[in-house]
Amino acid sequence: MLETIKKERALLVVIKEQKEPWSKADLVSEFRNLVISTGIEAADLIFSNLSRPSPSLYVGKGKVEEIKTVIEEGGVDVVIFNSNLNFTQQRNLEEILGVKTIDRTQLILDIFSKHAHTQEGILQVELAQLEYILPRLRGKGIALSRLGGGIGTRGPGEKKLEVDRRKISDKIFQLKKELKSVKQHHDVMRKKRDKAKEYMCSLVGYTNAGKTTLFNVLAQSDQVESSALFTTLDTVARKFSLGPGGQRIVLSDTVGFIYNLPPNLIESFKTTLDELQYCDVVVHVIDACRKNLPQLKKAVDSILIDLKLDSKVTITVFNKIDSLELSDIDFLKKDYPEAVFISAKSGLGLDELRQKIYENIFKDTIEVIAKVPFDHMSIVSYFHRNCEVLKSTYAQNEAVYWLRIKREKLAYIKKQGLIIREV
Repeated sequence: MLETIKKERALLVVIKEQKEPWSKADLVSEFRNLVISTGIEAADLIFSNLSRPSPSLYVGKGKVEEIKTVIEEGGVDVVIFNSNLNFTQQRNLEEILGVKTIDRTQLILDIFSKHAHTQEGILQVELAQLEYILPRLRGKGIALSRLGGGIGTRGPGEKKLEVDRRKISDKIFQLKKELKSVKQHHDVMRKKRDKAKEYMCSLVGYTNAGKTTLFNVLAQSDQVESSALFTTLDTVARKFSLGPGGQRIVLSDTVGFIYNLPPNLIESFKTTLDELQYCDVVVHVIDACRKNLPQLKKAVDSILIDLKLDSKVTITVFNKIDSLELSDIDFLKKDYPEAVFISAKSGLGLDELRQKIYENIFKDTIEVIAKVPFDHMSIVSYFHRNCEVLKSTYAQNEAVYWLRIKREKLAYIKKQGLIIREV
């Protein structure tokens, strides 16, 4: 007879602080989806408005008693806060409530841990987990004595939570060293792209906006698509054809963003997110069906600002429009006239998106034909360093190069006395 693993049942505690711009409904919906994506059951939910967090418990004593009453009624294995708790608050809450208590960061780390499959993803998640644990290595409490399974216990700390600060610090140092090696590999690959004059377009967006589906369609790839959150943790890059001439550029898919993403997670995933610094165009994919899409867009825009990517050429793309009424699409087009409206699933609007990417990638470039006498062939090395060489042929007294070049580079070539003709 097979034994089924009992699902953990969680009591969700959603706190809305005074300066919180999101509504109660949006906060609750977002957090419930996060919890459910871990595979545990949301048994009950407690909501509270909070003017100022308590240093010792985060919430007031009355709210703690309310939480404890729900726990005592039975069926609750873990309490999960949608806010980030410091060590003191988490320890005090666990001592009073008598059950495992975790916060938003630990919840997201758990989801990340489920989807980390590559070496880079595993390293980044483990680093974030250890940096979360390190300041909590003092005192007693349930948080430091967990030996069982369940939410908040994946990864480092599951096997030996009594490990001392020195060992964890050493491990963090080692992980950063390994990630530095991964970054060096990325740098080598990027230099190869630069040398080949390859342009790159990167997909960014809120988690579950449909980026991977769009990536698969454009790049004819087979990355795993899922409605689960944070399915993609590593940057994946493929070449794809773009524009009427079949020009090929590099398309990359990145980790999905989320509102109030803990800063240490952004820092731990810097190796992955650094790739965005070198793209030529950012495509911001938004789920057009989400009711609070202005807040979701703002959340992603905020992270792009933190990553200093707000100056990049950005194309806003509303996905999943096949699930909207025409009137809803018209409203969106009125509010976002520069955006592109697509369905990655049905293919609707993809030609317009390709054209938009093409226009932005090549807007500062022109195609020219350069005739190079054989006694001026030294200029060819400049072509390969500064232009995209589309084609070359050789005649009796000269070589002919078809080039795609930035306008500011054209002046130098003309000064060499070559015969140049714009295509």
